[in-house]
Amino acid sequence: MTSMARAQAEERSEQDHGGAAAVVANAADMQDWLRGKAVEIEQRRSLSPEVVERLVDNDLFRITQPSLYGGLGLSPRAAWEATYEIARGCSSTAWILGLSSANVVMIGKFSAQAQRDVFLSGKPTIVSLLTGGVGQDIVAEPVEGGVLLSGRWRYASGIDVATWAGLLVPIPVEGRMVPHVVLVPADAFAIDQASWNVLGMRGTGSKDISLTKTFVPAHRWMDWQVLQDGGCHPTCPRHGAITAAPLNPINAMSTLAPTLGVASAVAEEFRAIAKAKVSPAAQKALVEDRVAQIEAATSEATMAMLRRALLDDADAILELSGAGPVSLIERAAMRTRFAVASRLALQTTQRLFAALGGSVLPSGTRIERLFRDVHAMSSHMLLQPGAIGEPYGRLLLDLPLPPTARI
Repeated sequence: MTSMARAQAEERSEQDHGGAAAVVANAADMQDWLRGKAVEIEQRRSLSPEVVERLVDNDLFRITQPSLYGGLGLSPRAAWEATYEIARGCSSTAWILGLSSANVVMIGKFSAQAQRDVFLSGKPTIVSLLTGGVGQDIVAEPVEGGVLLSGRWRYASGIDVATWAGLLVPIPVEGRMVPHVVLVPADAFAIDQASWNVLGMRGTGSKDISLTKTFVPAHRWMDWQVLQDGGCHPTCPRHGAITAAPLNPINAMSTLAPTLGVASAVAEEFRAIAKAKVSPAAQKALVEDRVAQIEAATSEATMAMLRRALLDDADAILELSGAGPVSLIERAAMRTRFAVASRLALQTTQRLFAALGGSVLPSGTRIERLFRDVHAMSSHMLLQPGAIGEPYGRLLLDLPLPPTARI
């Protein structure tokens, strides 16, 4: 690298750092306000318009959107830091922000025309992605210039506020059916408003949707395997190393960031309750209890380590992608770390909940809601230690991967 190129790279890094710091500060400033909105969001089973408006005003949906198309063009690390801060105010809001940030990274791999369609639509770029076998009755009828698509899908997170949806659809290519992600405007879907009734993460509005025959042009398709491996469309503009990043680690980070944020909120709430609660058994303030003190310390230390590890991996994926294709074993190692981190976060919250005793069990308390949410988040398929641990173990043991492995 020449001295001029090095200087330019350092200048871009400083600009990115400044932009990231500002957007993370905006997210942190929303925490108290979001805490006051969390019950309403849960009752609505979707984000409220004023919450979306404030997220948009604070540029939180533009973090990973390429600067070429009006976004901030920041790294995923900035998105996960902002998502973590938002999660300490509202779990569901953070979930939608994290997922959409990853989905915007994905769209940055599509054709130039698809990116113009999405990023220059005049609407905020809020994207719901549906993969993992959630589609039913899918029909993609080839027509000139694209397909006529119809079908039904479950778990469309944030669909009430989304502007676009990505759907995993089998499309005929040279005589065989190949899974592709296709991009469809969110207003094309019918939403089953009664379909999202769950224990945790109620405010994400991950509802069932259906689509009658809708034309999807060919420039809004991408081969799913190509996306997973870090490839991009031949006409895709280069947005830096992120353009070559494999998709599944990015998607997994987008679920871990809000999970860690909510677990941190549990630790924070534990300390607040401990300071005010008197233990009926010991007849003394809970804050004076040795176990409570140890749990307060170890939970804070654990969450700090897990957060730092996530951000380190967010930097690492860009460094690896910039140096060439990211190997399967590197991707699997990263994915396994994310899954293990989610379990450690969950176990930490379970210890805190037990240490507080039965007085926090009645519904309606903040910690009860956070406890439900962190269980739901850590159960996501991208954070399952068994699902990713097996292929990683097979790679470590020089065994072949099963054909269904998604790394």
